[in-house]
Amino acid sequence: MQALLLGTAAVQAGATLTGGLHDERGKVRRGVVQQAVQNGVALQMAANVVQVPVRIARAAAPGNAEAAIALAEKYRAMGYEVSDELALEIYDAAVETGIDPELAFGLVRTESEFKDYATSRVGAIGLTQLMLPTANWFKKGITEIELRESGTNLRIGFRYLHELIDRYDGDVEMALTAYNRGTGTVDRVLKKGGNPDNGYADKVLGRDLE
Repeated sequence: MQALLLGTAAVQAGATLTGGLHDERGKVRRGVVQQAVQNGVALQMAANVVQVPVRIARAAAPGNAEAAIALAEKYRAMGYEVSDELALEIYDAAVETGIDPELAFGLVRTESEFKDYATSRVGAIGLTQLMLPTANWFKKGITEIELRESGTNLRIGFRYLHELIDRYDGDVEMALTAYNRGTGTVDRVLKKGGNPDNGYADKVLGRDLE
């Protein structure tokens, strides 16, 4: 629909500039149509560019914005620097990927302390501390620069956590442990009848703050 409207607008614009859509015999001017197609493509490309901030702004419904800022205030009271903008990004990414927003905030707090420039000693990157090979499962050929973009990092990190929750049949604590220790380690411990818990899940869930 958007493309149709843009194309119509382009035709109208071309007709205005060239003296009309039809010639004196009532036939459509070929030059106008060709120009309209070119303009339509250009207009559509421009629309895609400007839609990015608009999409982000619309993603945060009033209720979401209030809830996101309330969660940000909770962590600000603990001394963490969480801007309203970042809080909205975390909240929206969590909702989009099917992760509970409080769990999402807890993950980001534990992994990076809300610092998008965070990098671990082993090379984990960004807000959710993802390794490039892990991120590549969700976005083929992703680069470090792309992974450092907050929205991309959050969505891939939360998608990964969501898949882990599914993998462990809804066991959030086990999924969090696997997020930290790796599925291979967790599965080996479980296979031997052990408990892979290392305290990481408690921290994400805020039990260390109680």
